[in-house]
Amino acid sequence: MLSLIKTSAIAALTLSLAAGSAFAAEHHGHEDRGMSSSGGNGAYYPGISNEDDSMPLAAPVDQTTASIAVRTPRLSNILGELRAANHRMDVKRSEGELNAVAFNRVRREEADIRARAVRVADLHGGMIPNRSYAQLQKDVRRLDWNIARST
Repeated sequence: MLSLIKTSAIAALTLSLAAGSAFAAEHHGHEDRGMSSSGGNGAYYPGISNEDDSMPLAAPVDQTTASIAVRTPRLSNILGELRAANHRMDVKRSEGELNAVAFNRVRREEADIRARAVRVADLHGGMIPNRSYAQLQKDVRRLDWNIARST
């Protein structure tokens, strides 16, 4: 249940960042057109001026959209493979092919791989480095083999 919440939170954050950057890019061009009612100083919002020593307008968000596209696929792939393995475990258990001991062992192994994937992604700003990704894929393949062997 906790992994589902984490996955949902990561997906919601990713979508909100993408939507925010699209919204910022859409309205970014209005600053130069003088669409303000604050005396035509070029600011989009009334009362905000870049000419004084106040805080500058928000930085363009366009740079983050490329990094979002790079961050999620590896973590999504690993989590998707673990969801598939989790489903196979549930099916094998409901069909009586996995006993309770084997089921609990592969369930713990799946939870350990999921926790390591999320931890690595958190440590690297949402990205999974090549070496860690290769190791996580090997662990998922070993989990699949252990599920098949236990039945």
